[in-house]
Amino acid sequence: MVTFEYRFDVLPGKLKEYEKYITGAGKDIWLKFPGVKAVRVYKSMLGGSSPQRVVQVDMEGLAVLERILSDPSFRKVKTIFHGLVTHVSDSLLVQASEKKK
Repeated sequence: MVTFEYRFDVLPGKLKEYEKYITGAGKDIWLKFPGVKAVRVYKSMLGGSSPQRVVQVDMEGLAVLERILSDPSFRKVKTIFHGLVTHVSDSLLVQASEKKK
């Protein structure tokens, strides 16, 4: 399993449009694809800090991500997303260890 993580800030003055996006075109966009296991969305508690949002998408493997990123419907929604955000960065993560109490 791999985790695709991306971090971003909402563009100043675009918060209402971003909130409309996440309840419309961007709602559950990742979960529509086979091989996606979970999606976690985090919002900064500190308000003005950067990144304001972090999204983690767990998927079965890199082939799943490749299929998603090349899908025309996903690419259309991604274009809308990039018009609402800035400072986007991403990474691919694999779990190295886990400890529980």
